[in-house]
Amino acid sequence: MPKKTQKYWKNKIDKVFHEYIRRRDVDNKTGYCNCISCGKTIHFSESDAGHFISRKYLITRYDERNVNLQCRKCNRFEYGRQYEYSIALGQELSQELLQTSRSVVKYTDADWQEIYEEFKNKLNKIKKHQNF
Repeated sequence: MPKKTQKYWKNKIDKVFHEYIRRRDVDNKTGYCNCISCGKTIHFSESDAGHFISRKYLITRYDERNVNLQCRKCNRFEYGRQYEYSIALGQELSQELLQTSRSVVKYTDADWQEIYEEFKNKLNKIKKHQNF
C-alpha cells in the first residue's frame, strides 16, 4: 500500500479533531458555549476550533490544550484575538505551548493513523452524550 501524504492525513484528522474540540467545549444538552477569546455565547454549529498556536506548527496542531471553541468572527477575521486567547489559557500554558511549538516532529503513517483513531474514538464517545 502506498504511503499517504501529509496533506491527506491532515485533512482526514482535521475533520474529526475539529468537530471533537467544538463538541468537547459545549454544554451537552444545549450545544452552546462561550468563545474563548471574546466570550460571546454561540451554538456548536456556528463555531470553529480555534488554535492558539497556528496549525502550521505540527507539534501543537493536535494538542487539545492548544485548540478551543472560538466564534468564527474571532477565528477567521480577527486572527484568533491572540491576546485575549492567551489570557484565557493563562500565562503558564501559553508559554508552554509557545516553547513546544518550536520543536520539530515527523510522523510516520502509523503515527498519523494513531492520531486519527484517537480523535475519531473521542468524537464518537462524546456524540453519545449529546443530542444535537
